[in-house]
Amino acid sequence: MRYYNIAVPIDKFINFTYVAKEEMNLNEGSVVSVPFKSRTVLGVVIEEAKAYKGAKEVEEKILDLPINLYELVLWVSDYYLCPLGIVYSFILPPFMKRIKRVEEYQIIGKFLNLSTPQEKSYLRIKKAVEEDSHETFLLFGVTGSGKTEVYLRVMEDVLKKGKSVLYLVPEISIIPQVLERVRGRFGMGEAYHYKLSKGMRYSYWMSTYNGKLKIGIGSRMSIFSPFHDLGLIIVDEEHSESYKQEEPKPRFSARDVAVMRGAIERIPVILGSATPSLESYYKAKNGEYIFLELPERVKGQEMPDVEIVDPGRNIFSAEMDKAIKETINKKDMPRVILFLNRRGYAPYGKCYKCGWAARCPNCDISLNFHKATNSLLCHHCGYKMDKVINCPKCGKEVTYLGWGTQRIEEEIKTKYKEYNIQRMDTDSISRRHDHERIYNDLKRGEIQILLGTQMVTKGLDLPDIGLVGVISADTAINLPDFRASERTFQLLSQVAGRAGRGGKGKVIIQSNNPNHYAIRFAKEHNYEGFYDKEREFRLSAKYPPFVNLARILIRSKEEEEVIKVALKIKTKLNESKERELFTILGPVPCPIGWIERNYRYHILLKSEEENLLQRLLKNLYSFRVGGVRISFEIDPVNML
Repeated sequence: MRYYNIAVPIDKFINFTYVAKEEMNLNEGSVVSVPFKSRTVLGVVIEEAKAYKGAKEVEEKILDLPINLYELVLWVSDYYLCPLGIVYSFILPPFMKRIKRVEEYQIIGKFLNLSTPQEKSYLRIKKAVEEDSHETFLLFGVTGSGKTEVYLRVMEDVLKKGKSVLYLVPEISIIPQVLERVRGRFGMGEAYHYKLSKGMRYSYWMSTYNGKLKIGIGSRMSIFSPFHDLGLIIVDEEHSESYKQEEPKPRFSARDVAVMRGAIERIPVILGSATPSLESYYKAKNGEYIFLELPERVKGQEMPDVEIVDPGRNIFSAEMDKAIKETINKKDMPRVILFLNRRGYAPYGKCYKCGWAARCPNCDISLNFHKATNSLLCHHCGYKMDKVINCPKCGKEVTYLGWGTQRIEEEIKTKYKEYNIQRMDTDSISRRHDHERIYNDLKRGEIQILLGTQMVTKGLDLPDIGLVGVISADTAINLPDFRASERTFQLLSQVAGRAGRGGKGKVIIQSNNPNHYAIRFAKEHNYEGFYDKEREFRLSAKYPPFVNLARILIRSKEEEEVIKVALKIKTKLNESKERELFTILGPVPCPIGWIERNYRYHILLKSEEENLLQRLLKNLYSFRVGGVRISFEIDPVNML
């Protein structure tokens, strides 16, 4: 009999000793089923242990994780402050008895001719593939510059060596078109994301584990696919905040985990974007990543003309209205994309006589009116109630103000009755194949106007989009978050990039703040200008990429308890022997200070020292006060 320390799915940095028969042949990274309290759970072997009299027996060995994946999980646990058992419970599939067979790799599609910048970038990455070396490449290419063709060329070289490829995309909505293109080239490829059934997730996981699948395409969770022979990782739209997981644990960045996995496996990693995150661009400029650039669109296509107009209080400016009419009546490029990053019908309901406002009883925010269900909905906690017609205080009629995608849809369906109009947001996309259906309808030319939230800003590579209209560029620009300007610039640049891929396109951006530098640089397609301006702000205010950042979030139904615990945490931090090496901001109420009937305070920590914040927070991990929830996040992207 042998004894082993095994990680089980509990939220504590402790492992448990179990005993196993010699013939089980357990190793570091073996996945096992073990009794824990009154149930059987999955655990992972961490190391051999000393004999322990009260040890329970391992019930079954399921499989051995690839050693590189095991090492990656150890790093994720340490870096993101998440107990090993919780990390493993996230990455392991529901184990069942079903394996899907996948076709062998073969080239069936035609290669496109590469431009000079594409060829140069491809050959540089190919060199790393041939030498089996780890290098991280930032492929910075304007929208429509042919980044995907570079990916496909490198993928071919990797597949010829008998190795596998992991291709990450930020949104599930992008997967169908990436799958189509990859399968069109190689005749294979499978998707992996959380909306798949348990059976499909198990099938994908075991196919990668058994070497039957050579190309995996998925959202952030796919970074933990158990390939034994991985040869390349692609992170497309690397700037996207969708790669950062906040709930449930582990709170990881799939982009940063990809870079670390590349280092562990000694393979190249490609980070691609037209609007790289400041952190990635800074690393490329400073030599940590290799900088590759595609400065022009393929086939000599021009970037679209961008016009900024102030709509006043109107939904549509005269310029926007005219441009929509002209575009949908054209023979070439007759399709329109309209973007508004706010779902629902109207974001506010108010009584003008007494000032009553429709607010969530659980959160410190307004209720959004959703006309489709004639209800008021909280976009944070999900609280729902019937639409309020008359003010509950004075009886006067309630006015619903502002606009979301549902109201825009109603307006354009009234204006353009004879055209097929489709809305694409989380309210209209509820079933697994809805993304694929809309994409195929667009390809067939069955949709004239596509309206949506940020789902429409990413990945749509269609040649006949003649106009992109941004209904409001101001929805995020004034949020109390140091990344607000970067998000605005990226969203505007990305949605503008959907226009003019088959000729000269046009973009109209409506804004009541047209001189803001994020909007101005997006109009000029000037990433360098934006980076230089934003870099100045980040350097002076000491924010990433110039410091490491961590956030402590404290929540409870009693505000006094939240404040008391927050101050205790600050006191403990101030007692650190390394106090002079980090900065404490707070505790202060979060910008949204009350969600789901919980008061919310946060503390931000900044340090230039690597791994210091992890050491500080790990010492606090076991600090608990009844009724108060404390969470720790490394490299947070959401400050609200």
